[in-house]
Amino acid sequence: MDDALATEVMQRFGKAFFKKDPTLLAQAITADAQWLFAIGSDGPDGRVRTGVEGFLQGARENEALFERLRFDDVQCRGFGEDQIVMTYLLDGQWRGGAPFSLRGVELITVRDGRLSRKDVFWKQLRAD
Repeated sequence: MDDALATEVMQRFGKAFFKKDPTLLAQAITADAQWLFAIGSDGPDGRVRTGVEGFLQGARENEALFERLRFDDVQCRGFGEDQIVMTYLLDGQWRGGAPFSLRGVELITVRDGRLSRKDVFWKQLRAD
């Protein structure tokens, strides 16, 4: 997969996801697609959500957790035949908490031109 195709796959997914449109989302992800969050209690994978309804549930959960999540400096790179590595700078704020800025990496698996796995990793902040 080249970088142009990787970007196209992720743009199609992003359009459907941010519109929260189940019909468009079903065209952008596989029926069994998994979203493995950077945080959550489904160890060791974080929070795991599956399929269109799972992705929409994950979006609702993120809205409850965060006042703001913005993605800047997004780069999508094709890797092998079916992988995308996406990197970004995340500007966010927990509900009722302080703002944060973190680097993120997502490992995406693509099947039949649609996202089938979205594994999210964020840098973690803590006092040294």
